[in-house]
Amino acid sequence: GFLQGGTRDAGGFDGHITGNNYGNAQNQVLLANQDQYMNSRSEALQNVERTITELGGIFQQLSTMVAEQGEMAVRIDENVEQSVANVDAAQTQLLKYLNSVSSNRWLIMKIFGVLISFLVFFIVFIA
Repeated sequence: GFLQGGTRDAGGFDGHITGNNYGNAQNQVLLANQDQYMNSRSEALQNVERTITELGGIFQQLSTMVAEQGEMAVRIDENVEQSVANVDAAQTQLLKYLNSVSSNRWLIMKIFGVLISFLVFFIVFIA
């Protein structure tokens, strides 16, 4: 028996890969490849999860910035409306002042005309 074909160890391995032992080696290589594939897929999924989490944070920040910009746009719009109202009020006041100055100008011209006429009257009749 045991010593005819050469020396065999207790497990029956004679140094050559045959039959069942070859299938086990193939299975181990296949399992190692599958394990490596699963690890790489796991890492890829973790990277995708991290990226999605980061994107969620970025979109949250973007949402906050858009809300703040919206509030600023409303304030700017209100300030523009207030400025337009102030300009309209200033224009009204300037028109009132212009009318007042124009009336005063006519009054001054009338008074000046009366004074000139008195001066001419006194020069012609009194002198």
